[in-house]
Amino acid sequence: MAQTTPKLAAIIQQFRQALEQAGIHCEQILLYGSQRWNTAQEGSDIDLIVISPDWVRFNRRERLELLGIIAARLLEPIQAQGWTPQEITSQQIGPFWQEILEREAVVV
Repeated sequence: MAQTTPKLAAIIQQFRQALEQAGIHCEQILLYGSQRWNTAQEGSDIDLIVISPDWVRFNRRERLELLGIIAARLLEPIQAQGWTPQEITSQQIGPFWQEILEREAVVV
């Protein structure tokens, strides 16, 4: 589990709870980007990857829409991607995201 500030941890926990209320059981939430490396500046977003088998019933656009709506309701600058465990293990996410998962993202 990654080290985060108490404020960031609280935001991610609120996001997780909101996802659960929307019917998305989070197997893992991964953090990447400037928040992960503690180089975030004022106005930096929070880059997350939400891994859940529940994404199977949503297409790509619907996933991004739901993630964006939940982030907006929390009034936090969250930019999130949603994938199923199967999509990750079968490398259906593309080389850019595969690189992020392998080299940068950490569980929060």
